[in-house]
Amino acid sequence: MYAICVMACGTFLFSAAFAQSDSVSPPVPKKSAATSEKTTAKAKPASDKTATAPAGKSAKGSGDTLVVIARITEIPGKFASNDLYNYVYIMKYRVLSVVKGAYKPQEILVGQYNPLIPRAQIKDAMKKNVAGTVEKFEVGGKQKLWLVTPIEKVWKDAVDDEYSDSDLGKYYAVRADVVQ
Repeated sequence: MYAICVMACGTFLFSAAFAQSDSVSPPVPKKSAATSEKTTAKAKPASDKTATAPAGKSAKGSGDTLVVIARITEIPGKFASNDLYNYVYIMKYRVLSVVKGAYKPQEILVGQYNPLIPRAQIKDAMKKNVAGTVEKFEVGGKQKLWLVTPIEKVWKDAVDDEYSDSDLGKYYAVRADVVQ
């Protein structure tokens, strides 16, 4: 049951990322899974000032969405070959601007699924959780990133993480677009 909820949240976040405009909106307060399921079917009271999800979508999980413009500052080590296994690789970015959500630190750690494969060419089961125009990840690359946290909401398998001792939060990129 938990896995189904996690997959549903990931699918919603991915689809919501495409439906979002580039305007800044206030984050939606987090709710427990039990509370979320009970309250999303009811109409919100007029006094509720939280952001709402697009028509026909559940608001569950939308409070975890962060959209930033960032530049890759560090890729520790080498990417593993994709013929060995699927994985998420953690890279360090410098946040240039926050498009949606709230994020204060200048640096952010972002996990990218199978980074050797261009985002548009992901064809496996993760296709629903990976999108974008990035062809290659390299230091200096500037991207618009749609992020969710924790990474485990989307990915529970191998994570190549050289930043295990970092105090920075780690995010998963559901979309990475090239920015000039």
